[in-house]
Amino acid sequence: MTSTVNAPLEVSYIITIIVNGIACPLTLLLNVLVIKAVKTTPRLRTNSNILLACLAVTDALTGLFCQPSYILWRVFLLFRLSGSQTVMTFYLTSTTVLLMASHLHLMLVTFERLAAIKFTMHYQSFITNDNLKMTVSAIWSSAFMCGVFTVLKMNLLLQFIGSLITSSCIFFVALTYVILYHEIRRHQRKIKAQQLPQEVERFIKESKALKTTLFIVGAVVGYLLPLGFCLVNTVTRLFNTCPINIPLMQTFAMLNSLVNPLIYCWRQKEMRNVMFKIRTQVVHPTG
Repeated sequence: MTSTVNAPLEVSYIITIIVNGIACPLTLLLNVLVIKAVKTTPRLRTNSNILLACLAVTDALTGLFCQPSYILWRVFLLFRLSGSQTVMTFYLTSTTVLLMASHLHLMLVTFERLAAIKFTMHYQSFITNDNLKMTVSAIWSSAFMCGVFTVLKMNLLLQFIGSLITSSCIFFVALTYVILYHEIRRHQRKIKAQQLPQEVERFIKESKALKTTLFIVGAVVGYLLPLGFCLVNTVTRLFNTCPINIPLMQTFAMLNSLVNPLIYCWRQKEMRNVMFKIRTQVVHPTG
């Protein structure tokens, strides 16, 4: 039995194949440059940037696995080739793993900013390299378990865990930024009243890092909003089918991995300069 694909769906397949084909190498390249910049430049190796580099790993893997497998899957469907189910399984598994890892990394990035601004006195004691390594390892272990559930088709358990992680991420991030907003206002009043030069310098540095994470969180929420709507619709049965075009929704979600490194470059001049130097050395090797 041959499956038929209607014309509007074929058009959406073609559009998403083209968009992901263009975005895929850029996503991989820019995120690798971010990771390399943080790893090789001591001045950039702050806790905040290290965690952004960890998030860049998930984005780079999106460009390495999710987007190519998505393109291949849609090509198989477009030309009605056999084997599309295998490619779809790989795409869904890799997407599940990286989506869960991204959500958990966002919570960790946000927590680091909360600790830096709200709990300044205790920051150095619990935001350590060892603690960060352990937490990142736990994040990837949890994400890979979700991937195993996808392969085993344990859909109910996967939906429960996915909904729990996503809702926890949304609640935690929203609550944290409300707390940080009030904490920043308190710091501003304190600095204005006491005129402390050292406090001003530290506050400006921490606030700039906070704004960067805020842009990152905002971009993730914006790009994943259509996907979140469809997940809510699946659970609540609000509509018989998701009213949003599925291929475009999936592509929109993956494009977030291309936007994140652009935000890093926009918000951090030094990172932008280091990435430019790395790119120049790659294109024009010396010696």
